[in-house]
Amino acid sequence: MWNKFDRNNISADERIAICYTRGIALSLFEWIRKWCIIKTPNGEIIDDLPSKYVVGLLDTLLLYKSKADLRKLKGAPHCAAWMLKAQVSNVVKCDKSVGNLWKAKKGKTSDSLRMNLVEGCTVEWSEHIPLAIIKSSKLFLLLFYCQTDIPSETV
Repeated sequence: MWNKFDRNNISADERIAICYTRGIALSLFEWIRKWCIIKTPNGEIIDDLPSKYVVGLLDTLLLYKSKADLRKLKGAPHCAAWMLKAQVSNVVKCDKSVGNLWKAKKGKTSDSLRMNLVEGCTVEWSEHIPLAIIKSSKLFLLLFYCQTDIPSETV
């Protein structure tokens, strides 16, 4: 089933939920890229944080799998290293920005699934963002513990 249909032990309902969630995540990544400017505490802009995070996750997952294989640890059914690499390849094809960053990645793989941001990073709105998006997005900022340069009376 896996070779012929890219299908494993995941039920049809769970597979649909996974596909839906992946679509929401990709939309959210594009929204962040379009409307948010993420900066380090010293004001340096962090370009395309969503793609950097996904590439880091995928790279780390492959590292975890290779370490597990070296230790002769059995993983989940249908999760051989070559299968995981195939799935990672599929993921990077879902988003052009992620795919480009994946192809260009260099250096040592992190061994952490954490997003390593310096405390005090900020999120600012793009200068072209409509006010309606700002008003409906206040919760987004709270979820990421970020600050904005927009006066609270306008939000």
